[in-house]
Amino acid sequence: MKAVIFAGAKITDYEFCKEYLDDVDILICCDAGMAHTKALGLTPDYIVGDFDSASQDVLDFYKEKNIPIRQFPTKKDQTDMQLGIHLALEKGATDLILFGGIGSRFDHTLANAHLLLSLLKKGIRARLVDQNNCVELVDKPITVYGRVGDLVSTIPLSMMVKGITLTGFAYPLINRDLALDDELVAVSNVLAEEKGTVYFTEGYLFVIHSKD
Repeated sequence: MKAVIFAGAKITDYEFCKEYLDDVDILICCDAGMAHTKALGLTPDYIVGDFDSASQDVLDFYKEKNIPIRQFPTKKDQTDMQLGIHLALEKGATDLILFGGIGSRFDHTLANAHLLLSLLKKGIRARLVDQNNCVELVDKPITVYGRVGDLVSTIPLSMMVKGITLTGFAYPLINRDLALDDELVAVSNVLAEEKGTVYFTEGYLFVIHSKD
Protein backbone atom coordinates (compact mmCIF):
# COMPACT_ATOMS: atom_id res chain seq x y z
CA MET A 1 0.00 0.00 0.00
CA LYS A 2 1.49 3.29 -1.15
CA ALA A 3 1.14 6.54 0.79
CA VAL A 4 2.26 10.01 -0.25
CA ILE A 5 2.85 12.50 2.55
CA PHE A 6 3.29 16.24 1.99
CA ALA A 7 5.07 18.25 4.69
CA GLY A 8 5.65 21.98 4.63
CA ALA A 9 9.15 22.57 3.23
CA LYS A 10 9.21 24.85 0.20
CA ILE A 11 8.60 23.36 -3.24
CA THR A 12 9.09 25.70 -6.20
CA ASP A 13 8.53 23.32 -9.11
CA TYR A 14 6.06 20.47 -8.74
CA GLU A 15 7.00 18.66 -11.95
CA PHE A 16 9.15 16.13 -10.10
CA CYS A 17 6.21 15.05 -7.94
CA LYS A 18 4.23 13.63 -10.83
CA GLU A 19 6.30 10.46 -11.31
CA TYR A 20 5.54 9.46 -7.71
CA LEU A 21 1.80 10.13 -7.77
CA ASP A 22 0.69 7.07 -9.74
CA ASP A 23 -1.11 4.29 -7.89
CA VAL A 24 -1.34 6.22 -4.62
CA ASP A 25 -3.60 4.56 -2.05
CA ILE A 26 -3.57 7.30 0.58
CA LEU A 27 -2.60 10.98 0.45
CA ILE A 28 -1.79 12.80 3.68
CA CYS A 29 -1.00 16.47 4.31
CA CYS A 30 1.01 17.60 7.31
CA ASP A 31 0.19 21.16 8.36
CA ALA A 32 1.55 23.58 5.72
CA GLY A 33 1.87 20.66 3.30
CA MET A 34 -1.75 21.45 2.41
CA ALA A 35 -0.48 24.27 0.22
CA HIS A 36 1.32 21.76 -1.98
CA THR A 37 -1.68 19.54 -2.62
CA LYS A 38 -3.82 22.60 -3.30
CA ALA A 39 -1.25 23.83 -5.83
CA LEU A 40 -1.30 20.41 -7.50
CA GLY A 41 -5.10 20.26 -7.50
CA LEU A 42 -5.09 17.17 -5.28
CA THR A 43 -7.55 16.26 -2.56
CA PRO A 44 -5.88 14.66 0.48
CA ASP A 45 -7.46 11.78 2.32
CA TYR A 46 -6.30 13.13 5.69
CA ILE A 47 -4.80 16.30 7.15
CA VAL A 48 -2.74 16.28 10.36
CA GLY A 49 -0.74 18.79 12.36
CA ASP A 50 -0.82 21.52 14.93
CA PHE A 51 -1.47 24.09 12.17
CA ASP A 52 1.02 26.62 13.48
CA SER A 53 2.38 27.16 9.97
CA ALA A 54 -0.60 26.40 7.76
CA SER A 55 -2.48 29.06 5.85
CA GLN A 56 -5.93 29.57 7.36
CA ASP A 57 -7.34 30.05 3.86
CA VAL A 58 -6.04 26.69 2.71
CA LEU A 59 -7.22 25.00 5.90
CA ASP A 60 -10.71 26.48 5.42
CA PHE A 61 -10.65 25.37 1.77
CA TYR A 62 -10.17 21.75 2.80
CA LYS A 63 -12.56 21.97 5.74
CA GLU A 64 -15.27 22.85 3.24
CA LYS A 65 -14.47 19.59 1.44
CA ASN A 66 -15.00 17.66 4.68
CA ILE A 67 -11.49 16.18 4.65
CA PRO A 68 -10.80 14.33 7.94
CA ILE A 69 -8.56 16.57 10.04
CA ARG A 70 -6.55 15.52 13.07
CA GLN A 71 -5.36 18.53 15.05
CA PHE A 72 -2.66 18.23 17.72
CA PRO A 73 -1.32 20.67 20.33
CA THR A 74 1.62 22.85 19.33
CA LYS A 75 3.51 21.53 22.36
CA LYS A 76 3.99 17.91 21.33
CA ASP A 77 6.75 15.32 21.11
CA GLN A 78 6.36 14.60 17.41
CA THR A 79 6.91 16.68 14.30
CA ASP A 80 4.07 17.10 11.85
CA MET A 81 5.91 14.77 9.46
CA GLN A 82 5.98 12.09 12.15
CA LEU A 83 2.25 12.51 12.69
CA GLY A 84 1.67 11.96 9.00
CA ILE A 85 3.91 8.89 8.96
CA HIS A 86 2.17 7.36 11.97
CA LEU A 87 -1.21 7.87 10.33
CA ALA A 88 0.00 6.25 7.10
CA LEU A 89 1.26 3.22 9.02
CA GLU A 90 -2.00 3.08 10.98
CA LYS A 91 -3.83 2.82 7.66
CA GLY A 92 -1.58 -0.01 6.49
CA ALA A 93 0.92 1.75 4.21
CA THR A 94 4.09 -0.17 3.35
CA ASP A 95 5.61 2.25 0.82
CA LEU A 96 5.98 5.95 1.70
CA ILE A 97 6.88 8.92 -0.47
CA LEU A 98 7.77 11.92 1.70
CA PHE A 99 7.53 15.32 0.00
CA GLY A 100 8.26 18.65 1.66
CA GLY A 101 10.71 17.08 4.10
CA ILE A 102 13.92 18.58 2.69
CA GLY A 103 14.11 22.31 3.22
CA SER A 104 15.88 25.30 4.71
CA ARG A 105 15.65 23.93 8.27
CA PHE A 106 18.58 21.54 8.53
CA ASP A 107 17.31 20.13 11.83
CA HIS A 108 14.03 19.10 10.22
CA THR A 109 15.79 17.75 7.12
CA LEU A 110 18.22 15.68 9.21
CA ALA A 111 15.44 14.44 11.49
CA ASN A 112 13.36 13.38 8.48
CA ALA A 113 16.34 11.49 7.04
CA HIS A 114 16.79 9.69 10.36
CA LEU A 115 13.10 8.76 10.41
CA LEU A 116 13.90 6.44 7.52
CA LEU A 117 15.75 4.13 9.91
CA SER A 118 12.78 3.39 12.16
CA LEU A 119 10.65 2.81 9.06
CA LEU A 120 13.23 0.46 7.54
CA LYS A 121 13.33 -1.56 10.75
CA LYS A 122 9.54 -1.97 10.46
CA GLY A 123 9.91 -3.31 6.92
CA ILE A 124 8.54 -0.09 5.39
CA ARG A 125 10.07 1.35 2.24
CA ALA A 126 10.34 5.14 2.49
CA ARG A 127 11.83 7.75 0.21
CA LEU A 128 12.48 11.38 1.08
CA VAL A 129 12.10 13.31 -2.16
CA ASP A 130 12.51 16.87 -3.39
CA GLN A 131 13.27 18.53 -6.71
CA ASN A 132 16.95 17.54 -6.56
CA ASN A 133 17.13 14.43 -4.40
CA CYS A 134 15.64 11.02 -3.73
CA VAL A 135 16.96 9.74 -0.40
CA GLU A 136 16.47 6.13 0.62
CA LEU A 137 17.97 4.17 3.51
CA VAL A 138 18.61 0.50 2.80
CA ASP A 139 19.95 -2.54 4.61
CA LYS A 140 20.27 -4.80 1.59
CA PRO A 141 21.50 -4.45 -2.02
CA ILE A 142 19.61 -2.07 -4.27
CA THR A 143 19.56 -1.20 -7.97
CA VAL A 144 19.37 2.48 -8.90
CA TYR A 145 17.76 3.34 -12.24
CA GLY A 146 18.41 6.60 -14.05
CA ARG A 147 20.32 8.26 -16.84
CA VAL A 148 24.00 8.00 -17.62
CA GLY A 149 25.67 10.84 -15.73
CA ASP A 150 23.19 10.90 -12.82
CA LEU A 151 24.75 11.50 -9.42
CA VAL A 152 24.41 8.80 -6.77
CA SER A 153 25.97 8.95 -3.30
CA THR A 154 26.22 6.05 -0.88
CA ILE A 155 26.75 7.29 2.68
CA PRO A 156 26.77 5.11 5.80
CA LEU A 157 24.33 5.73 8.62
CA SER A 158 25.59 2.88 10.81
CA MET A 159 29.13 3.11 12.15
CA MET A 160 30.21 0.57 9.54
CA VAL A 161 28.77 -0.65 6.26
CA LYS A 162 30.63 -3.73 5.11
CA GLY A 163 31.47 -5.20 1.75
CA ILE A 164 30.23 -2.44 -0.53
CA THR A 165 30.57 -3.21 -4.23
CA LEU A 166 29.31 -0.73 -6.81
CA THR A 167 28.70 -1.80 -10.40
CA GLY A 168 27.45 0.34 -13.27
CA PHE A 169 29.14 3.45 -11.87
CA ALA A 170 31.97 5.58 -13.21
CA TYR A 171 33.87 5.06 -9.94
CA PRO A 172 33.38 1.43 -8.90
CA LEU A 173 34.08 0.04 -5.46
CA ILE A 174 34.91 -3.59 -4.79
CA ASN A 175 34.28 -5.13 -1.37
CA ARG A 176 34.97 -1.86 0.43
CA ASP A 177 33.99 -1.14 4.03
CA LEU A 178 32.69 2.38 4.67
CA ALA A 179 32.79 3.80 8.19
CA LEU A 180 30.73 6.71 9.44
CA ASP A 181 33.81 8.31 10.99
CA ASP A 182 36.13 7.63 8.04
CA GLU A 183 36.59 9.18 4.62
CA LEU A 184 33.31 9.28 2.69
CA VAL A 185 34.74 8.04 -0.59
CA ALA A 186 31.38 7.26 -2.21
CA VAL A 187 29.90 10.76 -2.44
CA SER A 188 28.89 12.07 -5.89
CA ASN A 189 29.46 8.91 -7.86
CA VAL A 190 28.12 8.89 -11.42
CA LEU A 191 25.97 6.35 -13.25
CA ALA A 192 27.95 4.93 -16.17
CA GLU A 193 24.91 2.94 -17.34
CA GLU A 194 21.15 3.34 -17.03
CA LYS A 195 21.25 1.33 -13.84
CA GLY A 196 23.80 0.86 -11.09
CA THR A 197 23.81 -1.77 -8.39
CA VAL A 198 24.86 -1.23 -4.80
CA TYR A 199 25.84 -4.45 -3.05
CA PHE A 200 26.82 -4.71 0.61
CA THR A 201 26.71 -7.32 3.33
CA GLU A 202 26.00 -5.45 6.55
CA GLY A 203 24.90 -2.04 7.83
CA TYR A 204 22.55 0.83 7.05
CA LEU A 205 23.35 2.85 3.95
CA PHE A 206 21.87 6.05 2.55
CA VAL A 207 21.51 5.85 -1.23
CA ILE A 208 20.95 9.35 -2.54
CA HIS A 209 20.06 9.91 -6.20
CA SER A 210 20.67 13.60 -6.90
CA LYS A 211 20.88 16.25 -9.55
CA ASP A 212 22.30 19.78 -9.42
